[in-house]
Amino acid sequence: MGCAGSTVIDENEHKKLKVNHIGSSSDLPQEKHLTPLSITQLDSQRRNSSGLQLRATLLIQRWFRRWRAELEVRRRCTWTIFQTMEYANENEQLKLYNFFNEILSNLPDAFDAMQNEKGGGMADNISKLADPAYVIIEPEYEGPNLTLPVDIQQIKDLIEQFKKHKILHAKHLLTLLLEARKKFKKLENVQYINTNIAGKVTIVGDLHGSLDDLLMIFHKNGLPSSDNPYVINGDFVDRGPASVEVSIILFSLFLLYPNSFYLNRGNHEDIIINKRYGFTTELVNKYGVLANRIAKGFEGVFRVLPLITVVDKSILVCHGGISDITDLEYINNIPREQYASIMRPPHIQLEDGTEEVNLVEWRQMLDLLWSDPKASLGCEPNTFRGGGTYFGPDITNNILEKHGFKMLIRSHECKRDGYDVVHGGKVITVFSASNYYEQGSNLGAYIRLPSNHKPQFIQFNATENSASHHEPLFERVSKVESSALRDLRTRIFANEGPLLAGFHEMDPDKTGYITLSDWADCLRETLNLDLPWRTLRPKLAEVSTDGKVKYMSCFTNGGIEANIANKQVTETIYRQRNTLETIFRILDTDNSGFLTRDELRGGCELLAKHCGSARLSSEELELIVDTMDINRDGEVNFNEFLESFRLVDSKFAALTQ
Repeated sequence: MGCAGSTVIDENEHKKLKVNHIGSSSDLPQEKHLTPLSITQLDSQRRNSSGLQLRATLLIQRWFRRWRAELEVRRRCTWTIFQTMEYANENEQLKLYNFFNEILSNLPDAFDAMQNEKGGGMADNISKLADPAYVIIEPEYEGPNLTLPVDIQQIKDLIEQFKKHKILHAKHLLTLLLEARKKFKKLENVQYINTNIAGKVTIVGDLHGSLDDLLMIFHKNGLPSSDNPYVINGDFVDRGPASVEVSIILFSLFLLYPNSFYLNRGNHEDIIINKRYGFTTELVNKYGVLANRIAKGFEGVFRVLPLITVVDKSILVCHGGISDITDLEYINNIPREQYASIMRPPHIQLEDGTEEVNLVEWRQMLDLLWSDPKASLGCEPNTFRGGGTYFGPDITNNILEKHGFKMLIRSHECKRDGYDVVHGGKVITVFSASNYYEQGSNLGAYIRLPSNHKPQFIQFNATENSASHHEPLFERVSKVESSALRDLRTRIFANEGPLLAGFHEMDPDKTGYITLSDWADCLRETLNLDLPWRTLRPKLAEVSTDGKVKYMSCFTNGGIEANIANKQVTETIYRQRNTLETIFRILDTDNSGFLTRDELRGGCELLAKHCGSARLSSEELELIVDTMDINRDGEVNFNEFLESFRLVDSKFAALTQ
């Protein structure tokens, strides 16, 4: 029908052209009535008309190109904001964990529950806590079911149940985790697969708890099977709302197809990272009092996930990347089960009671899961993220040549198109979580790698809001930009005190205005965000007629509510909210979502010892616990934990007035 319609239109247009050529009473004069002069005038009119049309066309094209260029600048600025803030958060997380790591190193007897990677009791501890025998299925339970051995119909049924937001019972989940751990534990750190039978392999990047993206990939590429092998390249948990469901499907498929479904560990398959980026919270919300058992079950699986997959002895697939010391033979002999978290090297207990730390081994693990490629030569610490390295094209060439490989496929970085190719085509990044930062921020992608090793990139956008697909490009860019600016303004507001101190130093006469250069430098240094501040200025602050920035407008532009009593402490808590939440999750050793009185006492004693404070008396400890337990139920939730800081500051201010 569409083709026929087009044909009719073409024919009608052709008829119109023919009529104009022949002429009519209302059109041009008949040629037999034309004089030489009138013909000359007619030609001039035609030339003038053609010239006007050409100029109009050129103006429209020039305007459109400028509009598209401005739109592209906005998209790139938005992308830079999202990515810079994400990496800054990861850097802060590493610094926070280093702080707690120092405490635990100096106080080895404190918080043994947080150090269960030590010694041989670790496996027994996980097995006991994650044993499904201790969990009973209630008679009224009507959710999904899962029995061993897993078959494809069960997996399809699980998928349908998860689409309806049903939750798998804790007993079924623990059974799955226990069996998956047994199977993964038998595998080596480096897996070798080939495409001889299937003729291809599909490589999936970060999913980050997005069930929609996983199901979109299966819809487009087919469910895994012996004829349709997959490699899932880490980071399938955290950030998204369905990390549990994504993991269940992936582990079930691994049990069903152990020789054609492969998983690599990512930097988010890490018990410490999980406390900051949402997976621990998801477990608490979905499984309540059983969350600690479930968390131990996942920890047991994460510890034994393989680290690398090699395709056809030619393609290296790992989550983060490589460094100048990467050695697959060395990596294959690392006792990976000791690494509950990649952020801290395991302390191995020796027979004489001393401890040993293998930093070379730890760096091999850290570089493998945390590194990123760079355009320049060499290898340097990844200070942007706070862990791993930046590796240049020379490092890529050296490591690939050393092992006889021709390509590295990695993930770890969100890309606007879902994938990226650098280092002369030798390093490919694939990222499979679409709309990662915001609806419309990026496409997801996966790689179909045939036997000839020429990768095919399949892009997709797994969104529930189909209307957004039909929005004009301008509106889509504006929505994503607004989200990025909102996050940036929130960070600016949370750092109002330090920023004002910097602004006032640059404005000794208290005019309220500073130069654009000083304004940008102050924001860059105070927020530790290397952003194009000059380009962003129109969105963040007002300027005077002479081009100076009215710096107070930074804190009133954006609709962030600032009229809060006791603004200073509120600002500090607001700024440190993520850090405080991570501390809360670390102190919550049983992952219950609440701090018990014993956990609070232990945490206060731990911090007091580390900070060199006098030992707190039992009465002082009880007073601190009582202050935090606002509703007097014997437990402290996260909101009470935050509120305690404001209340204590208010009481102190009242006493000192």
